[in-house]
Amino acid sequence: MENEERYIKEKIGDKSPFRVPEDYFDQLASRVMSQLPEQQELSKKSMQQPRRQARLVALRPWLYAAACVIAIVVLTLTLHFHQRVAEPLEQPMAAVSTPVDDEYIDDVADYVMLDNTEIYAYLAEN
Repeated sequence: MENEERYIKEKIGDKSPFRVPEDYFDQLASRVMSQLPEQQELSKKSMQQPRRQARLVALRPWLYAAACVIAIVVLTLTLHFHQRVAEPLEQPMAAVSTPVDDEYIDDVADYVMLDNTEIYAYLAEN
């Protein structure tokens, strides 16, 4: 690396090979200003864009608040609905009496192959 630097210094010397044209910085401001568009040429859309963004920035807290309120309402209704569905019945199932026709009891007992002692045992448990 040092050999390369020494070689470059021998060929070029210590002076910089890059030069700035004369009066470059004196004319720079006038050239830049001449390349800028005139203010009258700005379109209405470019003028309305910052206004639209400013309105959205101003409305952002209200939009956040509305979203929170909607989320709370939906969550409350969802929980309320699930609680109503999951509420226990007013009477337990064992306490509910249903009318039974006596003529079918023998057929059911024969179908499930229960004898009288097993039927009494099941009735005694309840």
